[in-house]
Amino acid sequence: MSEYAIKVSNLTKTYKLYESNKRRIIEGLFPKAKPHYQEFHALKDVSFNIKKGEIVGIIGKNGSGKSTLLKIITGVLNSTSGSLDVNGRISALLELGAGFNPEYTGIENIYLNGTLNKMTREETSRRIDDIADFADIGDFIYQPVKNYSSGMFVRLAFAVAVYSNPDILIVDEALAVGDAAFQAKCMARMNQIMKSGATVLFVTHDMNTVKRLCQRCIYLENGMKIMEGSAEELADIYLKKIRASMNDEHLKLEENRNDKVDTIKECSISKKDNEIYKNKQFIERTKMFKEGTGEIEFIDLKLLNEKGNETFSFSFNQNMRICIRLKVNTENMFTIAYHIRDDKNMELLGNSVLRELDTMIQGEKGDIFEINFVTPLPLIEGNYNITLVASKPVIENRTALFLSLIDNAGVFAVEENLENKLWDKVYLKNEVTYRKISV
Repeated sequence: MSEYAIKVSNLTKTYKLYESNKRRIIEGLFPKAKPHYQEFHALKDVSFNIKKGEIVGIIGKNGSGKSTLLKIITGVLNSTSGSLDVNGRISALLELGAGFNPEYTGIENIYLNGTLNKMTREETSRRIDDIADFADIGDFIYQPVKNYSSGMFVRLAFAVAVYSNPDILIVDEALAVGDAAFQAKCMARMNQIMKSGATVLFVTHDMNTVKRLCQRCIYLENGMKIMEGSAEELADIYLKKIRASMNDEHLKLEENRNDKVDTIKECSISKKDNEIYKNKQFIERTKMFKEGTGEIEFIDLKLLNEKGNETFSFSFNQNMRICIRLKVNTENMFTIAYHIRDDKNMELLGNSVLRELDTMIQGEKGDIFEINFVTPLPLIEGNYNITLVASKPVIENRTALFLSLIDNAGVFAVEENLENKLWDKVYLKNEVTYRKISV
């Protein structure tokens, strides 16, 4: 028996793009006539293997070929060339409700989809109650689905998909299913499937989800596989490319943009172009992680304890002062932010000047600034790193132009809380009450 659930070899999907329908008809009528079309490769020579039980992310920008790849794996599309070997029953959460007959009742469609998923009638009958309970649409399950609301239809379709006992689960995480409560139930069910040993392909633009759920990643771009490897590593590479792309777009708009925001200059150090404020070791150590336009340059980072001493080890919930120094290379208005990540590069805590002071920093060329954030560390014991960001908002609270960004600008550790063991990544103080309501 093969150790692989999916084997893809030199998979290619090519579409013919005609100038007009007339050209398409002419070629159909006269196959020997000179072709008048351009070839578009939605996929080109894509190869990879996925072992049974693996959870693999498929990442890439819109138009990279992710949907085409998944449709070929699920049998919705045929490839132009190459080979595909799938070992196991597939359940795909891509186009919910595909294969439903609107004239059939919910119950009849459950059996219909069971047949399409290669389940026997007996298997489907054993799962009817679970599917009905999960969909939670009441007696409507006995009515034709053409009478369903869109929400009821999606709930039933999702329930059928996740209770087909798949060996391979394909999930498009961008799919919005029902209300918040139902989405939480969907995620819980998908987690059960993952823990059962099923092979999972997870398609998403959320790199935190990739880092949290996936072991490996396959990175597609323009229909080709450009990388394959560790989920954490590829997620960071993808984010770096996305940030660079965003900066290119924002820079084109920057000349026509005229920000109207309050500014501050009080924290500016008066001497300009003064080398004594630069930490050459910090600059050398972080140069390989730098991104952005370069209009702002981070020149030092110190992590200080409550006594003002530089350290790399902090007690649980102790205050840490993040002391950041930067140089302004081009006259600018900007904000400074930090993000604290765990050893899986999951973002946990962070803040910015703009959020806390509701203002931007105004800098002239050559200015040196020192920014201090003081934050408690309500974190479980472990190792953490800090990302520094200098940016200017382009769309408020949505996207920004990155003037400078350094991943892994600093590292530190949080010691174990010996008084009260933590089991969650982040602790937030709760208000708790209780009372006896019966004897």
